[in-house]
Amino acid sequence: MNLSRLFIVLTVLVMQYAVPLSAQNKQPEGRRLTNIAVGLNQQHDSALYSKFNIGLLSEVDTLRGVQLGLFYGGIRGDARGLMFAGVTNAAHAMQGVQLSGFSNSVFTPMRGLQISGLTNIAMGVKKGVQLSLAANISSGYMRGIQLAAYNYADTLNGSQIGVFNAALSHPKGVQIGIINYTRDTIANKIGLININPKTRIDLLTFAGNSSKLNVALRFRNRSTYNIFGVGTHYMGFDEDFSGSIYYRIGQYFRLSPRWSVSGDLGFHHVETFKKNSADGPKRLYSLQGLLNVDYQISPTVGAFVSAGYGTTRFYGSHYNYRTRPILQAGLSFRYHHNIRKEQLWLAERERDMEYHLAKLSETPDSQLYRFTDSDYRERRWWRAAGLTTGINLLVHGFDRFVLNEDFAKVHFKDIGHNFRHAFVWDNDQFSTNLFAHPYHGSLYFNAARSNGLNFWQSTPYALGGSLMWEFFGEVEPPAINDVFATTFGGIALGEVTHRISALILNDRSRGFRRFLREAAATLVDPMRGLTRMIDGDAWDVRENRYLYHDFSRIPVEFTMALGSRYLADDGALFRGEGQPYLTFSLEYGDAFEEENTNPYDYFTLNATFGFTGNQPLVNSIHLMGRLWSSVVYSGKQGQTLIGLFQHFNYYDSEPVKNGSDITPYRISEAAAFGPGIIWQFPHVGNLSRLEHRIFADLILLGGTKSDYYNIINRDYNMGSGFSFKSNTLMQFPHLGRFALNIDYYSIFTWKGYEGKDLATIDPLYLNAQGDRGNASLLIINPNFLFHLKNNFGIELSANYYVRHTRYKYHNNVRARTFEVRGGLVYRF
Repeated sequence: MNLSRLFIVLTVLVMQYAVPLSAQNKQPEGRRLTNIAVGLNQQHDSALYSKFNIGLLSEVDTLRGVQLGLFYGGIRGDARGLMFAGVTNAAHAMQGVQLSGFSNSVFTPMRGLQISGLTNIAMGVKKGVQLSLAANISSGYMRGIQLAAYNYADTLNGSQIGVFNAALSHPKGVQIGIINYTRDTIANKIGLININPKTRIDLLTFAGNSSKLNVALRFRNRSTYNIFGVGTHYMGFDEDFSGSIYYRIGQYFRLSPRWSVSGDLGFHHVETFKKNSADGPKRLYSLQGLLNVDYQISPTVGAFVSAGYGTTRFYGSHYNYRTRPILQAGLSFRYHHNIRKEQLWLAERERDMEYHLAKLSETPDSQLYRFTDSDYRERRWWRAAGLTTGINLLVHGFDRFVLNEDFAKVHFKDIGHNFRHAFVWDNDQFSTNLFAHPYHGSLYFNAARSNGLNFWQSTPYALGGSLMWEFFGEVEPPAINDVFATTFGGIALGEVTHRISALILNDRSRGFRRFLREAAATLVDPMRGLTRMIDGDAWDVRENRYLYHDFSRIPVEFTMALGSRYLADDGALFRGEGQPYLTFSLEYGDAFEEENTNPYDYFTLNATFGFTGNQPLVNSIHLMGRLWSSVVYSGKQGQTLIGLFQHFNYYDSEPVKNGSDITPYRISEAAAFGPGIIWQFPHVGNLSRLEHRIFADLILLGGTKSDYYNIINRDYNMGSGFSFKSNTLMQFPHLGRFALNIDYYSIFTWKGYEGKDLATIDPLYLNAQGDRGNASLLIINPNFLFHLKNNFGIELSANYYVRHTRYKYHNNVRARTFEVRGGLVYRF
């Protein structure tokens, strides 16, 4: 019997014993996901026991055997055996093995083994192992081993091995990593930086003759300390930029409450950015020994001087490049986190919010909110169409008569030509095609939203406005990529900006404060601002129906961060570019609130802007909006939600100034939709919030950097494909928040330019997506937010970018780089 016949026989046997899950008599509380699978199942006491279940989406009540899910595997009750899924596994209780490509989750303490490509989460591990590349989380008792880049456990009675290990309680076991943290002082830690509640953290700023300017963090424990820092303009290379990154370990002795002396040894990695020669080596290392004297000026500010000796050598040899004495002097700033004051402030803030919401609740909605006014909700279809047309006429007139652009000099013959030669893939620059066009589409969309039309009724205006411009607004042939980006990207940006502008408006406000509100709302949503001016709402003062958003019904969490980021050139540690940045982050609504389920009643937004001439103003935009969802489980073990989501992602950069010609990254997901699962875990241990999200998207239009295609203004490929996203959020009541975001994109460029003579063909009619091939893109983003006083906090984050592009007619290319950010955060 050949393999094909054997496969048919086995399939028939399985189908004979398969029990469709939709026909099961009883299931655990909540709604079950549709089981697109077949299996060997047995009914027992009104519950379904599965011995073998295989399919695209596999979910049963109880497992005593093996479950295979191409995308998702779920067990609503107890699982004993093996769970394997291409993307994610989730089980109420687990004794056995979970294997997945992205993540594993267990809603109760587990026994066994979790292995995933990215993240493992359990509400405790009785006996077992969590193994992943990115993060392991045990929100409860951990008795076993955690092995990942980031490990967290409430109570650790085992081992954590990773880059960063955190355990709030550590009665027995060991932490092995670069950074180890516990809330007690009895833990066994082996690492470069070990932190406990008695660790004093100082920010050091100092100057010296080894490296001119330095910033470092010092972690002082009972008698020892560690220092991790960076310095610039290393000795002997002052005429050009050079730098070092260093680690020092030492011991100190307190002479009095203010005076202390210490000694330490340090290792410095030095980058000079020169070609190797006797006069200017490219890369060196330095060994240094220092004696230090510290004086504490106040509880938070101190001063210190250091003297010592250092030797600088070439890597890979014992040749001594330079030896000299070292002198340093600077200031120290001690970090104090008063948890008691933070608790009092949070309690007072919560009382104030409850008071204001209570005052609002005393007034009927019909007297508070403008959207309860039937006249305001009137649907003005023709006015919306007129505004959409007016947008195109205004932009076209500006391009033709002010900028005198050739593409805007349209005649009737050009319009006929456009209809005969539609559609092509155009060659506009990255920001034009994949940000400016979606923004333009948001104006069309909001021309309808600001005139009483709902989400679905407004979507044709984004499409219609785009088609109007493509056929009538320019002499260049209509571009299919413009239609996709303008329509779908415009819908996403339009709905978000429309809702954000409603948060700002208050028609009871007067004077300069009213002017600022109207100006800010118009800046966010120009079409709403224009409509309010036409109707007179921009200056009318109302005592009733003056609010445009009900915060008690749809909560909003908004933060703003201002700081500096460092973008590496081709992954080089010290060859990069610094830039100030401003980030806005917004979480709108509650994903698990079942009364407000309209499109975008829940969405998240993160937008970063840069402020130097070399890098783009718009650095990144990340938007996720819920179109539809259903809570399939809600109980004491947490909540589970499935839904359909729209995604818009945009990353843009330019080659680093005075660096190589390599563009660090360009990534776009302008039109993407797909299913997603959100797990909200119960409050166990010291976490006030623990959520994990998995999304799988179909990318209708995306873009990524090309290494070969360079026509007119385009140096990137366009295409379609798919993406997976994993988001893990951990909220600590008083310390702060940790988020780990991992995105994977696969974009296929189907239509190339092979067989075309580039020397003779008009580039406007080249009609190519770029270089044929496939680009795989991985972005890893850990983000720490530490609460300071009141609404303020500190943000530390990093992005690691990996690209592997497989070209059909060119050599394949691998590229990787990173950026780090640090800034001051304000929570509204």
